[in-house]
Amino acid sequence: MKPIARVGVFLCRCGNKIASRIDLAALEARVCRDENVIHCETMAYPCQKPGLELIIKAIAEKGVNRVIVAGCEGRLMMKKMETVLEPLDLHKGQIDMINLRGHVAMVSDLTPELKAEKGAKLITAAAAEMVMMAPSLQTLAKIEGPVMIVGKGVASFTAAHELALNNRKCLVSVASGNPDAILADLHRRYPGESQHHERLKKIISETVASPHVELITQGELSGLSGITGEYTLTFSAPEGAGPLEYRAGAVIACMDAELSPPQDGFGYDGKNVLFQPELEERILRAGIPTGQIIFWINDYEAGYPEFSQLSTRSAWSLAKSIRDRSDKPRILMMYNEKMPIPLSVAERSVSRKLGILWVPFDKAVYPTLQDGYISFCNLNDHVEHEIPWDLVVLSPQRQLGESEKRTARILGLLHKEERFLTGHHVRVRPDMVGREETYLAGSAKYPCDLHEAMRQGRKAAKKTAEMLQKAEDNELYLPRVVCVVDAARCVGCGQCQELCDCGGISVVEGGGGGLPRVVDPMICMGGGTCAAACPYNALTLQNNSTDQREARVAALARQLRPDEVVAMACAWGGLPAADNAASLGLKYDPRIHILGVPCVGQIDPSVLARAFLAGAPGLVLIGCLPEECHHSFGLDHAWSRVNFMKKLLTLCGFDRQRIALAHADLNKPEEFIRTAESFVQTIAALGPIEKTPENISKLQSLYAMAKRNSRVRFLLSAGLRRPWETEFRGDQRHGLDYDQDFSAVLAEEFMQTRVMELLKMEQRFFNLQEIAGKLNEDENQVGERLWEMVHDGHIKRSFKNHQPLFGLN
Repeated sequence: MKPIARVGVFLCRCGNKIASRIDLAALEARVCRDENVIHCETMAYPCQKPGLELIIKAIAEKGVNRVIVAGCEGRLMMKKMETVLEPLDLHKGQIDMINLRGHVAMVSDLTPELKAEKGAKLITAAAAEMVMMAPSLQTLAKIEGPVMIVGKGVASFTAAHELALNNRKCLVSVASGNPDAILADLHRRYPGESQHHERLKKIISETVASPHVELITQGELSGLSGITGEYTLTFSAPEGAGPLEYRAGAVIACMDAELSPPQDGFGYDGKNVLFQPELEERILRAGIPTGQIIFWINDYEAGYPEFSQLSTRSAWSLAKSIRDRSDKPRILMMYNEKMPIPLSVAERSVSRKLGILWVPFDKAVYPTLQDGYISFCNLNDHVEHEIPWDLVVLSPQRQLGESEKRTARILGLLHKEERFLTGHHVRVRPDMVGREETYLAGSAKYPCDLHEAMRQGRKAAKKTAEMLQKAEDNELYLPRVVCVVDAARCVGCGQCQELCDCGGISVVEGGGGGLPRVVDPMICMGGGTCAAACPYNALTLQNNSTDQREARVAALARQLRPDEVVAMACAWGGLPAADNAASLGLKYDPRIHILGVPCVGQIDPSVLARAFLAGAPGLVLIGCLPEECHHSFGLDHAWSRVNFMKKLLTLCGFDRQRIALAHADLNKPEEFIRTAESFVQTIAALGPIEKTPENISKLQSLYAMAKRNSRVRFLLSAGLRRPWETEFRGDQRHGLDYDQDFSAVLAEEFMQTRVMELLKMEQRFFNLQEIAGKLNEDENQVGERLWEMVHDGHIKRSFKNHQPLFGLN
């Protein structure tokens, strides 16, 4: 049972910045009249020690379990409030801050009494949200079983070695446990790294011999299910045998990128024009080559300049190794003038002693490989020069191999738009970031040298060992603001898993059809975009749920005047832009009321619909700058939902301009002001939605569509941009066809919803003509739709040939 909410509100005078501009006595009196508030108190500075002591005293005396501090911006003081009140069992979600100073007091010329009225609207709306919250429990994380290391990268051994040193049991999936075989093949992934081989050989030997390590050398990873502490990993088995299953408490992925010859255009033939791993293999097989060897660091020309330093280090290592063993080859290093030579002073000295020449070429002229010569434009005189060659060595092309891609997909790592598995995270506060979806090491994460890959393996193992130790010491707690799945509602459609940007959603293995999903609370960052996209309302963002958002926006909307609007502003764009406007002393239209949200992408369509049902004349969502959303594609998702609402408003006969999407730059508050005033003026010109029975009925149908119509919600979710997509359903290349189809579905489903809502409301017999009249629709179209509803089982009482009378039991 949800505990009874007891909301305490604490108003800040903020010196003279709030008290001189807002009638705080009137504001306190208004807030005290709210049935959701049990205590309201005005103080000088709630954020300072005397104020905090008064808050703690009120919490103890009044039994307050929800706190609202109305003073300055939450970005400044929320973390402090959470830290101070945590010992009182008040946690994230149970504490809210209203920016009275920045959103009410400083930004308009309203009278103190009218400012008190506006402040009361924002506070009572926050209290309504608090009442709807069911605080999640503080739960210890349980992690049992060994650590599984998968991916077969060379960092697997340094990770396993580190875990073994910590007396942690681990299972390691590798191609071989033979140190010599591993080192003999290592140049294919890490050329020119022989200086690390002896040390690595020692690590591999010690790892294989450790009693804490079990090697898995057969089978490929084929499945992963469960959450942190309770993973099940499946490996394919030799023919005739069933799959192998292993249980693990944590997973580390160690994968290496694949090196391949560069694309066409560099004369590669695999004989006299090689790429770096092939040169090392030739040396191992046939000895040191003779003649003039040219290392062409061609990463800039191939289109991946970010790897030029890594290619240069490998080329230098190979060149030095050759000259250390023979003085016969002549070696020349060609590189683009843009690239600085990544050598220390001592290495430059060694290079000169070995006679290795470094030749930059003009970036404006592409070097050309000819029969026996390579031509390039000299950087000093801009004259084309030619150098003879016997062997040309090119930089490798770095990419994920197919095996690594398969493993990454299974582990939920391949949901990014980047070329590698580099750890992209939503740009949120550190306390909002869960542990990495799977600790990852190796050049598949991002191209690196062997030394760095080995270091990453050790680092991943240390993090894992620390997590296991905290779990054993009962010091590892699950985060509170995370998504949870209602298994009874989940149908296993997989939309949430595709949209999740943090990789925290996985499959629950089982028989039957669609496999339900489960959220790993140790990984989930609480972004909530997946919960808002669930077609069946099976996902809930704890302590920040859709029901809470609906309660808040409805409480505010019911208090608005006919020319006032609601603005839902994200914590990274719209909200700080509004805060900064006040800091600069800028003023804007006071008819806009700002509700802060972590991301506009987490706002469920039902929240938007509820605002209009409760009486809001207009609603604007203000997010981050396009393509800079802190929660991946939250702004894109918000656009799709706003567009959905525009279509529904049109079907209701209302102006689609009543809802809009905007973005704001926190460093340009003057642009936020233009956004706010433009939208307020638009709504003021339109006037309010008249509260006639017909309009209320339409808005109820609109809300029912947004909240409960799983078909429409599924189509809306399917059209949202996935984190890995560069093109998506709303892309203009095919956006019109999709939009037309979606509009047709909405019209069809809206008519059905209107009929059902009308019948439920009236609970009596209708004739077809009367229904068509109430819906303002064509009688034949309504009749056809009713017949389909009877046929599909939506209406159980049948009627024949569109007979005019039918009813609902």
